[in-house]
Amino acid sequence: MSDEHMKGEKNELEYVIGLDIGTSAVKGVLMSAGGAILSREKAATRYLPSDDGLIEFNAGEWYESVTAIIRRLAGAVPSGGTVAAISMASASGNTVLVNERGEPVRPAISWMDERVREEMDEVFGDAEASEVHERIGWPYMPLFPLAHLSWLKCHEPETLAGAARICLSTDYMLYRLTGQWGIDPSTATTFYLQDQKAMQWHLPYAERLGVSVDQLPPIHPVGSVLGGITPSAATATTLREGTPVVLGAFDHPCAARGSCIVKEGQLLLSCGTSWVGFFPTFDRRKAVEGKLLVDPFLQPRGPWGAMFSLPAIATSIDKYICRYIADGPDRYREFDRLASAAAPGAGGLLIHPMLEEELDAGGAYGKEQLARALMEGTAYLLLQQVEKLAAAGLSFTSVTMVGGPSETAPWPQIVADVLGREVVTVNGSCAGAVGAAIVAGIGAGLYRNEEDAHRRLVFRRGVRTPDEAAHRVYSEQYRRFAGNYQKVRRS
Repeated sequence: MSDEHMKGEKNELEYVIGLDIGTSAVKGVLMSAGGAILSREKAATRYLPSDDGLIEFNAGEWYESVTAIIRRLAGAVPSGGTVAAISMASASGNTVLVNERGEPVRPAISWMDERVREEMDEVFGDAEASEVHERIGWPYMPLFPLAHLSWLKCHEPETLAGAARICLSTDYMLYRLTGQWGIDPSTATTFYLQDQKAMQWHLPYAERLGVSVDQLPPIHPVGSVLGGITPSAATATTLREGTPVVLGAFDHPCAARGSCIVKEGQLLLSCGTSWVGFFPTFDRRKAVEGKLLVDPFLQPRGPWGAMFSLPAIATSIDKYICRYIADGPDRYREFDRLASAAAPGAGGLLIHPMLEEELDAGGAYGKEQLARALMEGTAYLLLQQVEKLAAAGLSFTSVTMVGGPSETAPWPQIVADVLGREVVTVNGSCAGAVGAAIVAGIGAGLYRNEEDAHRRLVFRRGVRTPDEAAHRVYSEQYRRFAGNYQKVRRS
């Protein structure tokens, strides 16, 4: 029997687990080496109640949610099969401080938390926004760990100075699974303390915070094996002790891996709590000058990843849905049904989903038009971003859509009709987890790299072709939308 044949037989019995530690939910998949999704699991994330707008969570509870999902996925492994490795994508930027025993010393701070006001000015008041963006890869803003740590330095200095480790929620999960500290350059970008091109911690920023490198997790490449499942983690997850845990990446770059987006000219629309446009590019300078978010992606051998964002737009849409359409547990199903029942153009109604506008719910428009206009307004915001990129010389030959909205009937078709482009859907809400599973497979030696994985994996795809009549309606509506809303929030 040939070595290749024996390797093929072995691969048929090997599976990988990919996790997506999202803002609103933890998702996971069990995937075969050939790309078959044998099991999908999901659990909602929970935040601590707050009266003053703080957004915090219990990191230990998140870990328990993750291990529960891993247990369920491991239970779906066919007889004779084994989990070759596990990895995770993450909606990073959540700050966790732990003591020498690896125990959180205070609640974790979510990336959505907006407590920071003047604290960043006190710590980084003379920082040049352009220099921060060039070095870190993301624009300077009062969010994410750089902001959280500035706040802690001003309000809880003893807690910050006394922490044995300052990490992200992803690093904390990895530590609980392996007993090892580590972070990848993609996830570290959201820390705002990494020199992105050097892929090393930037000491001047850490020093301003009074943070030492010893308090930060070591940086290792995406796809590196951080360590093996510990005995306690084996008990919690039912995985065998020593199962490799592989460093993953930020959620949208992982979703790109999970939807075969690895070349220039491809655009991914990753639709979760935030809607993010992600595209590979070799021109990092142009991305920074365009005030886009930059990810190391396939560096140093491949392209960077650039992103534009409609931040937390799903939260804004949910407020509209609850107020004007439905507020029950099945409200999204009702939202989709109503939007599908309305004609393109929503009877002329325009809604900017990221602005809190008062709507005339009992007036000329019914719930069908309200639902449709929310979806169409989101697509108009996407089109604005695509037009800005085109003006900067960044164009796309293909569009792929992932995330929960891509699994519904109206959303992908509306996006195709508004953009006037064919839209491909693949792996839906589990694209990030599938990307993490691919990274796990690379770490386990099942695939040489992402390109090799994509040649060998077979995923079911949907294709939405734009309707010419609907596109004409949307072109007119978009002109009205652009005129009504001159300024659009963007990060």
